[in-house]
Amino acid sequence: MQAMYHFVMTGLIFVFSVNLLFAQQATKQDTLKELVRRVNILTEEIEKVKLGDVSEPTYTGEFGMGPAASKIYHRQKNGVSLAGYGEIVYTNFSNEKDDGSPAASNNQIDFLRNIIYVGYRFNDRFIFNSEIEFEHAKVEDGAEGEVAVEFGYIEAKINPLLNFRAGMLLMPIGIINELHEPPTFHGSLRPEAEKRIIPATWRANGLGFVGKTENGIGYKLYLTESLNAAGFSANGIRSGRQEGSKAIAEDLALTGRLNYAGIHGVDVGASFFVGNTGQTLVDSAGSAINAGLTLFAIHAIYARNGLEVRGLYAHSSLNDVGRLNRTLGFSGNKSIGETQSGYYINAAYDVLSLFTKGTIQYLAPFIQYEKFNTQDDVPTGFSKNPALDRTNITLGLTYKPIQNVAFKIDYINRDNDANTAVDQFNLAVTYLF
Repeated sequence: MQAMYHFVMTGLIFVFSVNLLFAQQATKQDTLKELVRRVNILTEEIEKVKLGDVSEPTYTGEFGMGPAASKIYHRQKNGVSLAGYGEIVYTNFSNEKDDGSPAASNNQIDFLRNIIYVGYRFNDRFIFNSEIEFEHAKVEDGAEGEVAVEFGYIEAKINPLLNFRAGMLLMPIGIINELHEPPTFHGSLRPEAEKRIIPATWRANGLGFVGKTENGIGYKLYLTESLNAAGFSANGIRSGRQEGSKAIAEDLALTGRLNYAGIHGVDVGASFFVGNTGQTLVDSAGSAINAGLTLFAIHAIYARNGLEVRGLYAHSSLNDVGRLNRTLGFSGNKSIGETQSGYYINAAYDVLSLFTKGTIQYLAPFIQYEKFNTQDDVPTGFSKNPALDRTNITLGLTYKPIQNVAFKIDYINRDNDANTAVDQFNLAVTYLF
């Protein structure tokens, strides 16, 4: 019995000693693992300090602009920033118009845009920001491609409430005119209501102020060259954009924007443009044509918990349209609109958020309804063209394998009051960096 007692005690002491030894070894291993972890963290922090802005680019918009266009604002050191976006779009048109007659549109695939943003941070006070646009892949005689400066300005950062800009500026009206990087919106094509009524994208040379408060209220106020009414037509004011190229500046315009983005995922606001657009135009009696234009838009964006909804309404009014029509040789239903208006609403939901929490992938079916008319009203003696009273319904899908790359597929059901619209199917590959 005593021998058994000594045997048991010896065994217990042995087991206890082995456990203690392994515990000490485990403690040493845990300590070593913790030491390695801390060294790795320290190494990463040192690399961040060495690489500065290069290590972790920030993709958030600033002053209402797109995430790539805002890259210079996130640069912490003096020097150059590079960013960009692009989109390749395949379009398949219906063989028939809504009235059953043949449609003449050819299917096509187009490297629609490749954009390079170049910025430079001079110091804590001054930056330069620019967008250089390459459209339709090829620029030469007979090709449809073009190279253009979309914007390019110097900004003096006085304080968050007051910053001064001068150069070529994007007009801060609506949504798409400033926020037009394709992974940031649904649909292979930009909303046509903004294209025809606002008209996006729209830039002009000038100067002005931008600012924002800590609680999310932002503003912009610019003085720029005005539009040129010589380019207006029944299809809208889009061709009146002078795009800063030897722009006639006999008439100037004031453009402004006020918005609220103090709640995460929410942006609501209003914007306006006011100015004469006649520039050098005179009527048959030699009297100047003022062609005063007033344009305003209201917008709202909601993007939280997988749900995205955005909407916009825009309206413009133009005077001297009768004299302008006669001077430009328009008659009958070719009249420029005295008033023009349009709106759209777009809704999407990320279905992957229902099944996979924390995934970087994104898959959202969406629907967009838009209605617009560039001839809401015409002067006495002229008629409306029913083909210009248009409605589009778009159904589609947006897939993002990563945040900055989006594949899109959609179908646009087009209608107009003349029953001559042509539906289309689109595929798009888009990116920003």
